[in-house]
Amino acid sequence: MKKYRYHISLFTLLLALCACNKQLDLKPENTMVEAELLKNEPTTVNYLADTYIRMMNACAGNNYILGDVTAGIVSGYDQDIVKGTIDPKSESYASLWSAPYLAINQANVIIAQLPRWAQFDKSKQAVYIAEAKFIRAFCYLTLLQLYGNGALQNKPDNMGVPLRLGAFDGYDGSQNIPRATNKEVYTQILKDLDEAIADLPANRGDALNQASRATKGAANALASRTCLYARQYDKAAAYAQAAMAGNYYQLQLNFWTLWPDHNKQSTGSYPLSSELLFAFPESYNKSSKFNDNNGIYYAAGYYPVLPDFLASYGAGDERKDSLMLSYKNIIRKFTDTNTRDNVPMIRLPEVMLTAAEALAHTQGVNSTSISLLNQVYARAYTKTGVPHVYTAVDFATPAALITRILQERRWELAFEGFARFDAIRNDMAPNPQLPANRYAFPVPQHEIDITQGLIKQNPGY
Repeated sequence: MKKYRYHISLFTLLLALCACNKQLDLKPENTMVEAELLKNEPTTVNYLADTYIRMMNACAGNNYILGDVTAGIVSGYDQDIVKGTIDPKSESYASLWSAPYLAINQANVIIAQLPRWAQFDKSKQAVYIAEAKFIRAFCYLTLLQLYGNGALQNKPDNMGVPLRLGAFDGYDGSQNIPRATNKEVYTQILKDLDEAIADLPANRGDALNQASRATKGAANALASRTCLYARQYDKAAAYAQAAMAGNYYQLQLNFWTLWPDHNKQSTGSYPLSSELLFAFPESYNKSSKFNDNNGIYYAAGYYPVLPDFLASYGAGDERKDSLMLSYKNIIRKFTDTNTRDNVPMIRLPEVMLTAAEALAHTQGVNSTSISLLNQVYARAYTKTGVPHVYTAVDFATPAALITRILQERRWELAFEGFARFDAIRNDMAPNPQLPANRYAFPVPQHEIDITQGLIKQNPGY
C-alpha cells in the first residue's frame, strides 16, 4: 500500500501508519493499540490523515479512470474492463474491492472507538468522527456503484455489498457477513452523511483545508450524488441546493485557470480552487518516490481521448480547445509528469448539474434547471460568447431537458470518472460492447471462497 504525506491542518503531517489490534497484549514495534492511538488529539489526527490517504488509494487511480475508459471517453489497453469479461479469479482487479474496505475499516475504528478512548475536547472529537463518516460513506458509494447488482438501475432489493460498520480485528470466520441490499447500503450512506453534516464545519478558513477535508458542503454534495444514483430525485435536489448554499464555492473564470499546465514545469503544491468541494491534494506530497502518486496516468499518455468524443464538443467550446495541451497529446486535467496533480472528487459544476437534473425529474421544464445548465455551459465560452442561451421553449418535454443536462455532464466531467455511472443510471449502455448483465463488476472469487459462499457472486459471472 502506498503511503503519502497529507496536508490536513495548518501544517504538513509526517504520517506514520498506526496499526490497531485489540487482541494483542504485547504489541509489535511501531504499532499502537486503540486506547493509546485515540487517547490524544495529535495521534488521532495522524490516524484520520492516514484514513484519508487510504480513501485516496481506494477512490483515485484505477477506480477513478475506469468510469471513462469504459464509457467512450478514452481508450485503454484493458479490454476486459470495457467488455465486462473480467475473470472473478483475477487478482488484477481485487484492489477495487479491497482498498475501499481498508479505508472503511479505519473509519470504523474512529467512529466506534474515539468516544471510548479520547481524552480531549468532545467538540473536536465530533468533527473527527464526522470526517470518518464522510470517508466511510464515500467508500461505500464507490463500492456500490461498481459491485451493486442493479444499484444504479433502481433495483433496491438486489445484492449490494457487505455493510461492515465495526472494525475488523482479524479473520476467524465469525465476522463474515453477507451482501446487504442496495437499499440498505444507500440508507447507511445517507445516514452517515446526515450525521456528518450536523457536525462538520461549513468553512475551514483556507482554500487547502476547505477542499481537502470534509465539510458540510462536501457531505451535502456527496449525499446529492448518492440520491441521484438511487433515483431519489427530490432528495438529490435538496442536498445539492444545500451544498451550494452559503456561497463558499464559485466557478472559476475559465478552463485555463481551472486546469493550468503543469507539464512544462512540475512545481508541486498546486492551489486548490474554490470550485472544489472535495479533492485529494496530491501535489502537496513531498515524497521522492515516483510510486507515491495519485495513480492517474493520463500525463503518461496511456489513455488517449477517443476521436468521436472529442468531436462531440461544439465549435468554440473551450473545454475542447483547452482539453489537450497544444504541444502534447495529453489531457489538460492531469498534466503533472510525476503524476502529482490534485485529484478533484467533487466539483461545483457536478453539483449544479445534479440539481438541474433532479429538478427536471420532479418539476419538469423549470427555470432553475435551465439557469444552472446555462451557467455551466456559458463558462465554456469565455472568448467567443455562448452560442445559445437556453430558455423553456428549447425543451418540449422534461426528457429533452434531462438529455441536454446529461450531455453537459459528459462534456464537463470528462476524465473525472462519471461517464460509466451516468450512463447506467439512465438505462443506457456505457459502451456497445458491454452487456447489461455485466454492468456490475464481479465480486473477487477469493471473497466468495473465504466466506464459504456466504458472499454471493453477481449474476452473469
